[in-house]
Amino acid sequence: MSWDEHIMLIGHTVNCFGGSIKVIGNTGSNSTREAIHATEQGFAVGMHAALHINPYYGKTSLEGLVSHFESILHMGPTIIYNVPSRTGQDIPPHVIYTVAQSANLAGIKECVGNDRVEQYTNNGLVVWSGNDDQCHDARWGHGATGVISVTSNLVPGLMRELMFGGKNPSLNAKLMPLIEWLFHEPNPIGLNTALAQLGVVRPVFRLPYVPLPLAKRVEFVNLVKEIGRENFVGEKDVQVLDDDDFILVAVMSGNEFFSNHFTGDSKLEVLIPKLGQSYGLSINIGSFVVGIHTSPMEIWGCSLS
Repeated sequence: MSWDEHIMLIGHTVNCFGGSIKVIGNTGSNSTREAIHATEQGFAVGMHAALHINPYYGKTSLEGLVSHFESILHMGPTIIYNVPSRTGQDIPPHVIYTVAQSANLAGIKECVGNDRVEQYTNNGLVVWSGNDDQCHDARWGHGATGVISVTSNLVPGLMRELMFGGKNPSLNAKLMPLIEWLFHEPNPIGLNTALAQLGVVRPVFRLPYVPLPLAKRVEFVNLVKEIGRENFVGEKDVQVLDDDDFILVAVMSGNEFFSNHFTGDSKLEVLIPKLGQSYGLSINIGSFVVGIHTSPMEIWGCSLS
């Protein structure tokens, strides 16, 4: 997504749902200047908090990490996102403890593991698990507030139950094959494939993302049957899409972005078929994901990632 699309989508989400949920926009960048500019725009269109990753590819020093986050934190409520598998650099605890002096640090999305989650929660920090396969234990065994999730875009009700319904190893085990399927290839490849087969989004992929192969698409249909179609988003029957059903594009304008990825009379209606129910909001946008955010007050929001 271009930055114009990022900000347009944040504003669109705020306009549609900002009165009932907290909208959290991913305005992070490996350029501090770019992150500041995007965050200014995000708050200007009404987002309630920002999600910020550490600089990737062009990595910086630990002192540079502190300076980067301090340059952003003064702008408003912020969740720091630590995912070394994508950035190539871990954000060590002493960096978090340093920037935690800011009242605007809302918490951390932590992907290193549950030992790190517990280290932070034992020191009074709010932490969301960033790993779907570890989130149940993070929530009930290590003090996590909730999860910023990929799987929630498919089965929001079950993920809410997993986070707020009490310790539930059987439900966690039931969801694990789906979670493993989703991460067979890097996210959001599996998620976009799944949503297309559920009829929730059009089968359009922006390169370099391509759909999962046919065998995995067949496997997904079987997973839906095992878990129960009623637990998944959308109202259409799940189907196996052929290779020819998918459209791969390298360039797409903002208007094409919306027209190709949304169906139904309302651009968002088909993506939130039962918004009035208690499980909250789950949206997939093209090759990017909006996932659930859980908090002690059980407020659910949006994250562009």
